[in-house]
Amino acid sequence: MLYLKCTGEAQKAIGLRKTDLVEAQAVTAPLGNWYVHRFPIGRTKFFLFMSESNLLSFVLYQGKKPVTVQTLPNMLMAGLTQLLAMKGFEPARIDRALQAYQTGLFAKTDSRKLLGCMNDLVWCYTAAVEFEGGLDSCNLTDIIMKMNDMPQRTLDGRASWDLVEVVLRHERDSVL
Repeated sequence: MLYLKCTGEAQKAIGLRKTDLVEAQAVTAPLGNWYVHRFPIGRTKFFLFMSESNLLSFVLYQGKKPVTVQTLPNMLMAGLTQLLAMKGFEPARIDRALQAYQTGLFAKTDSRKLLGCMNDLVWCYTAAVEFEGGLDSCNLTDIIMKMNDMPQRTLDGRASWDLVEVVLRHERDSVL
């Protein structure tokens, strides 16, 4: 089960009503529940996806077509699959990691600490894009990979990729 914990901005952007939200439950998925926020960089709107359990994050542009309640989970799945593949995880490991996300529900955010981490990531992504000359000249893939290699105080000085590697290696070993 996948719980997408959407900020008010993300809820508004996808047309999610308060009555559509459920109380999130703990999940056994290796990468946990996901926080979602929408924010601008310049005139472009982005969706930030952040894992609740290890702060793994990535951003996706909001294109010309509106993002909806139906398309947002697909964006997460496609973006996460691509991110893990770019990091070098084998397709079988990626499939096992995402297997628990075949069904999903929307929930409201429930951790001020994680919202603070998400706000820090918004600032970091924005600053990194601007530092590299804006969206027209930056390498967004590099920025995403660097954000996940950055040590986090919330993670006791470890990087998101370090925790993801441990969790996905454990997943593989427990299945074999």
